[in-house]
Amino acid sequence: MKTFSKKNIPIVILAFFMSTLLSSTVSGSTVKGGPPPPTTYSESIVVMDADTGQILYEKNGDIQCMPASTTKVMTALLVIENLDLNKMIIVGKNPPFTEGASMGFKEGEVVMAKELLYALLLHSANDAAEIFAEEISGSTEEFAKLMNEKAKELGATNTSFINPSGLTGEESNLTTARDLALITAAAAQKPELLEISQTLSHMLPLTNLVTDVNRWATNKNKLMSQSSEFYYEPIILGKTGWTPDAGYSFTAIGEKDGQRIVVTMLKSVNQKVYWTETKELMEWAFNNFSVYKLYSEGQTLKKIITKNGDEVNLVADKDFYYAGEKSETTPVAYLEFSEALNITGNVKAFEVIDTATVLVDGIEAGSINLVAEKDVILAAEKNVETVTETEKTESGTTVRNAASYVAGILFLIAGLMLIVRFVNKSRRQRMKRRKMSPKRMEYYKKREK
Repeated sequence: MKTFSKKNIPIVILAFFMSTLLSSTVSGSTVKGGPPPPTTYSESIVVMDADTGQILYEKNGDIQCMPASTTKVMTALLVIENLDLNKMIIVGKNPPFTEGASMGFKEGEVVMAKELLYALLLHSANDAAEIFAEEISGSTEEFAKLMNEKAKELGATNTSFINPSGLTGEESNLTTARDLALITAAAAQKPELLEISQTLSHMLPLTNLVTDVNRWATNKNKLMSQSSEFYYEPIILGKTGWTPDAGYSFTAIGEKDGQRIVVTMLKSVNQKVYWTETKELMEWAFNNFSVYKLYSEGQTLKKIITKNGDEVNLVADKDFYYAGEKSETTPVAYLEFSEALNITGNVKAFEVIDTATVLVDGIEAGSINLVAEKDVILAAEKNVETVTETEKTESGTTVRNAASYVAGILFLIAGLMLIVRFVNKSRRQRMKRRKMSPKRMEYYKKREK
């Protein structure tokens, strides 16, 4: 039996270490039944179908990392949503002193928003990021609040921003590969950002303070450059990132045959690694996965009977897509409804009645809203308390009306009695006068006159 000598021990330890490292490089998970992805070395990775939001592959996709300049994807998204790109912006006193990558903007310089966006996305200019933050929110601190609000809106719940550039320090921006994928997918829906991101280089025009220097913003994404060994034609947007504390980060989105795939990487080894891995993972996703339309807008998903006995169709409020392994047949999906699904009151057409869970192969693939196909008006039920109060009101009204009627009759009788009394008195006076002597009658006539 062969034994190890002491001089073989370092070799054994090294072999064990290398095998452990290799096993960690391929750890991760894919969709059920999906083909294995290529080997990866970046610490945190997510591959996501942009249209469905479905994760096709992830490795440590939910651990928080510093995103470095990939932060600027969120900054650019907020610029599009909050600024007119033709607006002329005056540079404040703080941006010129921003650390890191800079375009050299000066205090008091007047620059068009779109030109600043070229500087932000292509040159990764930190001064441009701060100019935008102050223009939109008044300060970088207030802009960070806006960034965090937008992150929550997109479902990026494990993300926190403190600045618009991604600079690291005692406090730094934090995100996950999964959250960064959601932010990137949202940014890719803006045509203006796609146009700028695909520009290889852009010369900024002269300004009021820079009159004799040509400033160029050059795209740092090698996947975009046809002269690069890393060139990958499907790429439509990408953003690099690096700081000593954060390490290397990268986010990109590619489009092929109408399908969009997002790849995000945090804590990668270096640029060569993340460009190579991005290209390989996208190609793996495009080759092995397709998007299937499982439900169509307006499609009847369930029928329910109301308490009136009427049948109501509940239909899908929009199309539902699913990203799954390529197949000649569409995956079979099932819907999971609420246990007690019914209509208890009047509803309007297209009002959401329930949200059903979509299951594919027993695994949750998303959710879809069920809306009423038409207006539903239920028969009115008699409310005992309401009727009782109404009856009381009607009864009170009847009593008041009767009292008023009786009072009117009594008033009429009293009036008639006064008239009769007056007539009788006059009659008696006339009779009395007839019995008087002519002289007494003459006396009374004189008194009356």
